[in-house]
Amino acid sequence: MCSLTLTSCSSEAAVELYEERLKPGIDALRNSCTPLRELVGAAEKIIHEKFAPDSRSTYKYKKGSKEISVGLDKVMLAMLACVEECGGESGKRYVACAILVCSEEDDVVGALQALGTIWLTHLLFIFKASKDHGNQSNEKPSGLATPTVNKTATHFLERVLKRDGYACVVTGYQDSKHPNPGPDDQVNLISAHILRRAIGQFDNDHNSKSFRSAVITFDILTLEELHNELDDPSNGVTLELNAHKAFDQFKWCLKATEKEHVYDLKIFKSGGLLRKPENMRISFQDHGNDFLPASTRKRNHPVNLPDPRYFAIHAAIAGVLNMSGGGRFFDELLDKYKDDRGNVPPVRSWPELEALVEEELLDESIAEGFQIVAVH
Repeated sequence: MCSLTLTSCSSEAAVELYEERLKPGIDALRNSCTPLRELVGAAEKIIHEKFAPDSRSTYKYKKGSKEISVGLDKVMLAMLACVEECGGESGKRYVACAILVCSEEDDVVGALQALGTIWLTHLLFIFKASKDHGNQSNEKPSGLATPTVNKTATHFLERVLKRDGYACVVTGYQDSKHPNPGPDDQVNLISAHILRRAIGQFDNDHNSKSFRSAVITFDILTLEELHNELDDPSNGVTLELNAHKAFDQFKWCLKATEKEHVYDLKIFKSGGLLRKPENMRISFQDHGNDFLPASTRKRNHPVNLPDPRYFAIHAAIAGVLNMSGGGRFFDELLDKYKDDRGNVPPVRSWPELEALVEEELLDESIAEGFQIVAVH
């Protein structure tokens, strides 16, 4: 199960174990009558007693003399703590059952290592890689130059901006296009995707590694019914530039309250929010008709408010990344592959990153070969 290319554990081997051995057992245990509390308690015990003390619970990456790592046991505990936010009791049951099924394997720790690797590389990494990491060169979706996609993107931006009243929903800063601006200076705002559209874009080849990676992600988060709606205003929110960058980096999130379309602001890391809302609470409503001329009788069509499911998924991923240390691990990992301009390669999945590493290793070996020839 080891890899000489990228990490202490091959994600491809982990996927094979998950698909062939773990998933059938997970599905069976999920459908059992065992109470959720009992499943979670047993899963936490296995992590603490079996997995955490073993060195294989540490996922390592080494380039040159520098090594970075993240605890897979911490990823699992964070998944147990946070997944209910977006997947409900069913999601938490899945996570607990997946951990327990590993205990039925001959190599319990090896199975747990594979499962943790799956969650790290095929779930969490996709969300980090699809974000703007520094000056990531895939900021614009592939094919954006085509008229159809261009029109869709422009339509999305305009509808979300109008719906949110030409103002950042967190800081309150008004956009430079505000039809009736206040006394404060206006800024340029972004109509941002809550879940980036790159998450819903994957290889059409159903046998490819990137497609299998996406399927596992969708299976974990039940995204299959959502990924076709990522360009709808329900997946959009208007943000000031710094707030947007911090949101993409999972430094803050919005957590649902008992009131519909009202959220509490949760900050994991300071920075990025130049102003904070009163009582750290944000509410959404459609402002699309607030700026119509008094003489007009024609009303704009209602625009969908942000879907709570998108905010819930973002909040759950933010919780896992910050609680487990996975966010820091990915930041350090991606930074190692910046080019001379500070751009991160446009990888959207872990298999694509592995291919990049293999290509770099090949280039290095060829360069070394030429050096040896030159010496002789």
